Amino acid sequence: MVVRWLPLSRDVQWPSFRVIAVLVLSWLFYAWHVPWYILLILFSTVVDFIAGLLLGATPQASILRRRLILTFSLTSNLALLGYFKYAGFLFGELNALTGASWAVPQLILPVGISFYTFQSMSYSIDVYRGVIQAERSFARFACYIAFFPQLVAGPIVRAKEFLYQFQRRRRFHSRVFMEGCYLILRGLFLKLVLADNLGRIVDELWSPAAAEPHGVLALTVLVFFSCQLLCDFAGYVDIARGVAYHLGFRLPINFNAPYIATSFSGFWHRWHITLSEWMRDYLYKPLGGSRRGQLRTYMNLFAVMMISGLWHGASWTFVLWGVALGLALVCERLLGLSRLQRPLLGLLIWFVVVQLVWIFSMGLFRAESLEQAMGITSNAWVGLIELLSQGYSVEQGADLITYGWWLTLPVWLFHLRTCLAEQTRIGLPAAAERSVYAGVMLAGLLMLYATGQQFIYFQF
Repeated sequence: MVVRWLPLSRDVQWPSFRVIAVLVLSWLFYAWHVPWYILLILFSTVVDFIAGLLLGATPQASILRRRLILTFSLTSNLALLGYFKYAGFLFGELNALTGASWAVPQLILPVGISFYTFQSMSYSIDVYRGVIQAERSFARFACYIAFFPQLVAGPIVRAKEFLYQFQRRRRFHSRVFMEGCYLILRGLFLKLVLADNLGRIVDELWSPAAAEPHGVLALTVLVFFSCQLLCDFAGYVDIARGVAYHLGFRLPINFNAPYIATSFSGFWHRWHITLSEWMRDYLYKPLGGSRRGQLRTYMNLFAVMMISGLWHGASWTFVLWGVALGLALVCERLLGLSRLQRPLLGLLIWFVVVQLVWIFSMGLFRAESLEQAMGITSNAWVGLIELLSQGYSVEQGADLITYGWWLTLPVWLFHLRTCLAEQTRIGLPAAAERSVYAGVMLAGLLMLYATGQQFIYFQF
């Protein structure tokens, strides 16, 4: 019975061979750094593949049995994620609170575990809900979980968005090939030119070896890091989408100019879109969403954002990061600001508020301790007051600061272009625009290439 689930049991045609080839490459890619960690992704894959088959074979009327199968799937994945990502943090905190001396596990975090466990769980939930049918080919399902372009840092892909693509006939199209090349070029530009150069500046101005930045400099460092984070993560996603294009797959968009958002809810519709949608569909809505009164809605929003913060890292800084952004969402909903048709001045004011909250939250996102986070954040507040009262002026690292602002310019220009395109529908022809962008990015890669920093989201 097991054999017939495998593509190799049928006549081996091009699609089946292609699946096996991509699967083998994906497993080799994941096992390259720490070989035995391949067992973790195999465990998650086998558990959810079997869970899907059992759910598919269990009638909808057998509610208890279906819930037990789903519970087993979710518990297995959460236990895997919890042990490798949070065990050290939890044991350390318990020792600090109780004075005990329990051994704290010293584990190397498996790359991408937060992404592929969420992806695997979404499949089991969708089969349980009847959104999709259970996948009967283990090779196709394993390829979906371990697909190497997006395996280690997303985007988080739903089974309904990916599995059906195995059924499409593959033919070479120059347009698709060029689209993939453009995405890879853009990703390399965002990472190697913007993110890595900005990262070097941030590291030099805000590191254990340097004096803690004060005043306007502290605010500037947080702005630079916010741009670095966007370019670093969006760059990886663009490369992943470009490689997927060349393999004949389409991956979802994960960023849509988030820094033009004029509300906190709008921001999360533009930033890390696949995670936001995952949290909405598999956590916020099952908790009740906005259907059970205002108080419950606020509690659900707060809980989802706190969990989102914890998803990013096992640290109090990430928990507080999620709490701060959850409070921002709750306040926005409480004041009804997201539903108002605000005049231009109101939009501008709320735009500034959204961006400032995000920029100040970067202190929590990057800091290695609560003390460091509070230090940089309080210094940045002082810097904001100085900026409003005295204007912009820095002395420490003036040349680096000037270079950093020039590096952020492409980020602001891209967001401005997106804003104008969304509001006016005016823009250059796509081919001409991309040709100009490609030329500029290629020149940037040749002249300002920098490397040596891994992708930030590899740690998640």
